[in-house]
Amino acid sequence: MMVRRAVTGCASVALASVAMAGFAQADAQPAPASGASQAAPRVTLTPATAKQKSAVTVKVVGAPKTCRSVQARSDAFVRTVALAKKGNPPVYSGRAGVKAKAAPGFHQVTVGGVGCGKWVAKARLTILAPPKPAPKVVKGTVTSKIGLNVRKQPTSGSAVTGAYRSRQTIDLICKKAGQPVGGNRTWYQVKTPKGWVTARYVKAHGTVPTCK
Repeated sequence: MMVRRAVTGCASVALASVAMAGFAQADAQPAPASGASQAAPRVTLTPATAKQKSAVTVKVVGAPKTCRSVQARSDAFVRTVALAKKGNPPVYSGRAGVKAKAAPGFHQVTVGGVGCGKWVAKARLTILAPPKPAPKVVKGTVTSKIGLNVRKQPTSGSAVTGAYRSRQTIDLICKKAGQPVGGNRTWYQVKTPKGWVTARYVKAHGTVPTCK
């Protein structure tokens, strides 16, 4: 009987120790969050790809409600833009002018507020490269009495893509060296019909640039 009571007492002490350890472990767990954190403000650009000397709309959703003002800035913008507040929950938006000399490629747009804590939202604006200027066209006159063939390549054996009449005024885009015709190696590129004509039978009315 003495042995059984001793064993029973030890078991009780062990169970109590385990239970206390369990409570201590439970107390050590972090308390559950009191509420979900606010989502970061989101910036959208319309359009996200723009030309020089154009304008884009900057829109911010999710800015803190305590903001007194919200601004958007970028090295591609003519100036910092103050965004107008509308609705509840508030949405901020405004039009930003793009510089005439904004470099083609990616530009960062940064949006921040006054009176609403330290937060910054960002977006990316792509500026398109300006179109290449159309080549200067020089007028010319066909001097051949029987007209002049337009060739696919600057050679007299190339396929014919069209023809001009004698004394017809034509547009000369550029020039390059090709097969000699009557001792003249110069050929002019023409647009309509597309191809080449020998300079041997064309009188240019100005300086024709060299083809690049």
